[in-house]
Amino acid sequence: MTNPAHVVVAGTRRTWSPEQKRAIPAEADDPATTASAVARRHGLHSSLLFRWRRAMLAEQQAPAVCARPTFIPLALPLPTGAAAETRTGSRVIEIELSNGHRVRAGAGADLTLLQGAIAALLGR
Repeated sequence: MTNPAHVVVAGTRRTWSPEQKRAIPAEADDPATTASAVARRHGLHSSLLFRWRRAMLAEQQAPAVCARPTFIPLALPLPTGAAAETRTGSRVIEIELSNGHRVRAGAGADLTLLQGAIAALLGR
């Protein structure tokens, strides 16, 4: 009984450009070929091809905004009806978060406490 010939895919580590990492899995999506045939044609293991495909899908499904929100100092002019409130000293800061929660605090509220409340509402 004879052993089938083994194909050595790659003997050294190679680097692939981002364009190649997108083009090769796209080629494997063609119904006329298989992922194994595409991998052999390009001299790589099929597991690497599937890893690239998973990474592309995760990249496409990732939410657009992943970064933590930053706090930016903001000064707005007072509304016309707020002049009476300013004289009485009952100023209130209201912060509306992207997930629909609102935080209201007095103008002299402790900043650390306010940041902790916002972090808790954002789930951090």
